[in-house]
Amino acid sequence: MSSLLEQLALDLSVPGLLPFYPLVVIIGLVVSYLLGAIPVALIVSRAVAGIDIREHGSGNTGFTNALRVLGVGPGIVVLVFDVLKGALGGLTMAGLLLISRDLIVGQWLTSQTQVMSDPTAYETGLGLLSRGLTGPLHDLPCAFALLASVLGHMFSPFMGFKGGKGIATGLGGLLVLMPIVALLALSVFLVFTFTTRIVSVGSLAAAVSLPFITWWMYPTSITFIVFCSLTSIVIIYAHRQNIKRLIKGTEKRFSMNRKKES
Repeated sequence: MSSLLEQLALDLSVPGLLPFYPLVVIIGLVVSYLLGAIPVALIVSRAVAGIDIREHGSGNTGFTNALRVLGVGPGIVVLVFDVLKGALGGLTMAGLLLISRDLIVGQWLTSQTQVMSDPTAYETGLGLLSRGLTGPLHDLPCAFALLASVLGHMFSPFMGFKGGKGIATGLGGLLVLMPIVALLALSVFLVFTFTTRIVSVGSLAAAVSLPFITWWMYPTSITFIVFCSLTSIVIIYAHRQNIKRLIKGTEKRFSMNRKKES
């Protein structure tokens, strides 16, 4: 932990970086939230069927309800774009960080007359450039951009701060930030979903397993472990009604044939 803090202090020692980065991070979080808040299922339901999906099925604006109400084709469209929302949220933050970093650090390097004669000074500046999106200066903002996208999907200002459960959007963000973790969590989701034929069981299993998978893959990354734990808690909270129905035994089982759901 101390080495991470030391590296963060080193990165922020570049003149002009400290006051500028918080602004970039805030902009990235807002953009990620608004991307996640795009009501894809609502847009698709109105375009395809001329209905408000919130008034049909479970009333949820996620992939599962879109599949049940609108059918396979529109449901897949909703899934793809919900995943893209999360991916774009992480990529937006990463892009803003890279651009601002290159501009500030690049300007600082060109203004240093001792760069060529002092390898230490040269490494201090280029260390930030060479590491790409690694280290605490980048991991934390990108992780919270993913969480912002999930929260935007769940609490969309375009739908009275209501929305879906955040699974597909979270998957998209994880594919950008931690692709192997994303694929492992997706595998857990698929196994439990197709075994029980209950989507919420797969979603909850993936959410519960996410912090443990992250700890297994990134045992030294406090940032990723804490972030995935927070994301897991948020997704489980979004499924609180599903948990009640599971306990009562009234949760619907998944079927590709909308007329044969039980």
